[in-house]
Amino acid sequence: MKPSVNTAPLRALLIGANSTRSEKLLPLLENLGIDLLPRDHVRPDLYQLLQTLQPDLIFVDVNSPARDTLEHVVSSDPNLPQPVVNADGDLRISLRRLAGDIGISLYVRNTVSPALLQALIDITISHCHSIDVLRQELALLKAPGKAELIQAALH
Repeated sequence: MKPSVNTAPLRALLIGANSTRSEKLLPLLENLGIDLLPRDHVRPDLYQLLQTLQPDLIFVDVNSPARDTLEHVVSSDPNLPQPVVNADGDLRISLRRLAGDIGISLYVRNTVSPALLQALIDITISHCHSIDVLRQELALLKAPGKAELIQAALH
């Protein structure tokens, strides 16, 4: 008999992400088959929100004032997603890049496998950097006189 495998999609909550970061993360999470949980911005009780929604992943903007509250809330309940701090090797580097380059901290429920977590972080970083590169290229194309220079360089 095969062991049962949980095939339910991961559930993610996005907290305090500015519109630019949200624009990048929302389609990525959707494409990866991760359910994005709705957040009632009127309800200030983060603990109750996390208990009700039971997310597997929490993405929080590193500059969000809610980050300190989130840190306090998750430290009071080990069943909630926790900050990934005991990572080794590549995962630790990836987490620093996620926070530093993308501006997002990640909290994860302990049921998410390290391999899945590593893949999710790597895909998120790659996706966000790709969007930034495309925006820069588009800005260059829109700049007066730059389109001709780029076109000439490509030939």
